[in-house]
Amino acid sequence: MTKKLTLKSPPLRPILWLAVGLIVAISAALFGVSKAEEQDGFCISCHTTPEQTYYDRARADPAPDLSSAHYALSEGLRCIDCHRGDGGLRHRALTLALGARDALIFLSGGADPAIEKKAVAAPELTNTACEQCHAETLLVVGFENHFHNKLPAAHSAWRAGGQLTAPPDDPQADVSALSQSDTSVACTDCHRAHVHLEGTEAQQYLDIEGEVYPACVTCHRETGQGPLELSP
Repeated sequence: MTKKLTLKSPPLRPILWLAVGLIVAISAALFGVSKAEEQDGFCISCHTTPEQTYYDRARADPAPDLSSAHYALSEGLRCIDCHRGDGGLRHRALTLALGARDALIFLSGGADPAIEKKAVAAPELTNTACEQCHAETLLVVGFENHFHNKLPAAHSAWRAGGQLTAPPDDPQADVSALSQSDTSVACTDCHRAHVHLEGTEAQQYLDIEGEVYPACVTCHRETGQGPLELSP
């Protein structure tokens, strides 16, 4: 008589404990990184020349770039406040993924040493931070502020319950509704946080010819409204 060979399933309980242990370990690591990111010193310890330069600029007087000006005017501001979006689950995951990417770049020695970077990593995070702090600016109606209140972010802020306000020079302006413009232009297309420009304070923090006019033209082209050639 032949005996049947049966394969025993591995014990379930050790596997469950192992899974629980892994989940706890990963959660603890993510929590630890999240807490560490609250400290500017941690951010620059894993980054290279550009980030150290930005950190040093933030303590310079007068402020040499837009980011440093924010540091000077906002007590308690930290790097992470402008780089984690709204702090929700999706943005938290994106922030951690970006941090992991930066850590790999640092360990591989492949970081870009350029100081005056034009591109923004994960612009969604930075733009959301801008929108949260500057919602009132977005919601001032009228032509003189149309480059702000015609942004999709302004329409979203209004639909979320934001209060439209009239400009000081036109107190009777219509504040009942705000139209939506279909454009890809966002805050960081005009406002470069870590770029130092020579000149007066306004020119230093806002490159009209190099950044603002091209963003205006992009918006005009995408919406089919406004001139496609701008000059000082």
